[in-house]
Amino acid sequence: MTGFLSGLGQKLAERWLAVLVLPGALFEGVLWLAAVLGHRHPWDVPFLADRATAQTRALDGRPVAQALLLAALLLGAFGAGLGASALAGAVVRCWFMRGPRWPARSLVERRRKRWDGAHRDFEAATAGKSESAADFQRRRGELAARRNAIALARPFRPTWMGDQLDAVITRVHNRYGIDLDAAWPRLWLVVPDHVRTTIGDAHATLSGAATTAAWGVLYLGIAVITLWWPAALIGAVTIAVGHRRGRAATRTLAQVCEATVDLYGVELAKALNVPLADGQVTRPTGFTITELLRKGT
Repeated sequence: MTGFLSGLGQKLAERWLAVLVLPGALFEGVLWLAAVLGHRHPWDVPFLADRATAQTRALDGRPVAQALLLAALLLGAFGAGLGASALAGAVVRCWFMRGPRWPARSLVERRRKRWDGAHRDFEAATAGKSESAADFQRRRGELAARRNAIALARPFRPTWMGDQLDAVITRVHNRYGIDLDAAWPRLWLVVPDHVRTTIGDAHATLSGAATTAAWGVLYLGIAVITLWWPAALIGAVTIAVGHRRGRAATRTLAQVCEATVDLYGVELAKALNVPLADGQVTRPTGFTITELLRKGT
């Protein structure tokens, strides 16, 4: 037990250092640069060196002051990390915001028009007179890819990320007749541990991407407060990196969740004692599962 607690404490310390302290220390460094250089000296290295030398000399021979400064820096880095983690929740809400309130309504309508046009092109595609079957299927696949790049189902949210997860619910209902909102907690209990781990890893990657974007927002805050414009550049790049990682994580999470229903929907039906048709989950079976799980609500 002592060894277990020691290992657990070491892992928690490493995670605390990697997730909160190190990014927070980098944030403090940028904050110090912005405070020293400001708008008038954005790239004045000699001025920065002079200020750093003066501040270092002020601490010479003062161990108590040095210890207090180190403690303040650690606490500040930890506090900045907690702030970024808290702000990550707001970032996720922005990424997965719902319509149809303004201005989300206009964004949803714009995405729907694009998707409807791409879907009409896909549905209306026919083989040309001199076009082989293979060429037609390849061209039809390109039309489907153009539509799916907008959303895998007709958009209902103003953001691509939101529609990725909404599409899982729509596609599962259209194919199996299952209300995934009602079925997911029960499905989670019948899947193997490695599936839960895979889904958890995908969710953790998404949370990490949101935290990265949250750091970018904090860097933008430095730029606003100090008027040191390089901080705005750092913030914009950090937000872009977090958003890109968030899109990739969302795609992975959506694919894994849908695959979980495809592979373990039968196990859910068996656990609920719902009869299967030829060992498969059909729409009537899915409707029965949905009615059973909704319990009349």
